[in-house]
Amino acid sequence: MVVNPISDLIGEVKRRRLEIALALADGHAINIESYHRLVGTYQGLGETLEMIDDLLSEKDDDQS
Repeated sequence: MVVNPISDLIGEVKRRRLEIALALADGHAINIESYHRLVGTYQGLGETLEMIDDLLSEKDDDQS
């Protein structure tokens, strides 16, 4: 079995974003502070995915 840590990382980030989206949709933010924290975490994970994608794109361009 080949282990790809980047794919594993991407999968975990996407899984966590989904958990947060579901928690927000279900109303689990008990106050405005917890809502802001969840939204901030969700946005930060989205930015993380964009950075990983940019880095992988640069790596592909360098190999061409």
